[in-house]
Amino acid sequence: MTTKATKWGNSVGVRIPHRIAQKYNVHDGTEIQIEADGENGIILKPIVEKDPTLEELLDRITDENRHEEYFKRPMGRELL
Repeated sequence: MTTKATKWGNSVGVRIPHRIAQKYNVHDGTEIQIEADGENGIILKPIVEKDPTLEELLDRITDENRHEEYFKRPMGRELL
């Protein structure tokens, strides 16, 4: 598959065909890592952020950012 580089402001842009963008989950706003690969050319890689694990999420909880209503004892006649 081929495409053409086109002028985009002071830079040059390359359009990624829909079929390839869909296959690699590239959409408007996806960050792309660009590498110059010596004599082989240019490599484009989408930067994919993985979802944090439960352990990583729990590690982010601090006394400053936790919601007190989940950690306090009942204050009235709550049924919980």
